[in-house]
Amino acid sequence: MPITDDIERLAHGNPTREGIARLLTVDGDEQEQLFQRARQERRRAGGDPVTLRGVIEISNHCQKSCDYCAMRSPNGEMERYRMTPERILEIVAEIAANGIPIAFLQAGQDPAADAMVAKLIPEIKRRFDLRILLCLGERPRATYRRFAELGADSYILKFETSSPAHYRAITRTSLPARLDCLRQLRELGYAVGTGNIVGLPDQDLSQLVDDVLLALKLRPDFVSASPFIANQSTPFESCPQGSLNTTLNILAIYRIGLRTPLIPNVSALEKLQAGGQRRGLEAGANVMTVNFTPPSYQEKFNIYSKQRFVVGLQHALATIESAGMEPCSSTRTASLAGLPS
Repeated sequence: MPITDDIERLAHGNPTREGIARLLTVDGDEQEQLFQRARQERRRAGGDPVTLRGVIEISNHCQKSCDYCAMRSPNGEMERYRMTPERILEIVAEIAANGIPIAFLQAGQDPAADAMVAKLIPEIKRRFDLRILLCLGERPRATYRRFAELGADSYILKFETSSPAHYRAITRTSLPARLDCLRQLRELGYAVGTGNIVGLPDQDLSQLVDDVLLALKLRPDFVSASPFIANQSTPFESCPQGSLNTTLNILAIYRIGLRTPLIPNVSALEKLQAGGQRRGLEAGANVMTVNFTPPSYQEKFNIYSKQRFVVGLQHALATIESAGMEPCSSTRTASLAGLPS
């Protein structure tokens, strides 16, 4: 059966499990056909200019014990840190100077950082007038509400895997509770982001189909797929990496099935293969996250691995250009003016 039928059903909101499974596994000419349709849908939705956001990894403390992440709480080998508010604001100033409109504060699930984040949000708004994206894990509704009232705009909480049993096995926590946090965030007015990991141990094609169906059902404001990267000092450190091609296919499926969301082009694509992020843009992504975390902290934020690929502004701009796209105009202006990167 030609994949054009599967693509059309996806585009019209009535995909089948079998059709999604086929699209997940395409390569060669069929993959290029899938990517071309994804780019067409992105263009029709006005999503061709690439949104840039500047991430600051403010803390690597984490309550959780996820088997795929070195920042898991049982890892006694990791040197923990929390950045100071003063240092974070200095870095936000760099983000603003580069014309990047979004300050992205990321941490492990570290409730001890909540008070600091609550102080930072209004300061960032007052001094720099940037949009604020948070990725801080599961929190009580009251904490989410307070951050929103102070000016936070959006929040990322990935579901990682759509299987409650699989999620419980690799995180020892509840997937329904995590999805309820997503519901609360939306109720509180956040733009919400979520997504899945491709290639987790004990994951099969049927589970990936379920992941896609869950993302399509949630209809998030932005959605990503990240390939599994084996991380040192974790139970999964000897497991094989996730598939770049399957991850790219999921990005294209998300673009065609959801059309309007922002789709981040994660750094793990570049970790797997040089040029992986260019392929991500060709598959329908339209967000690049530039890492402004100082190097001394970057090496301790082992979200993928100790040797993760760190995206700088010049790499992001070169990747965007190589895909025949353009960044936000303010970012391009700042870069041409020679502002710091």
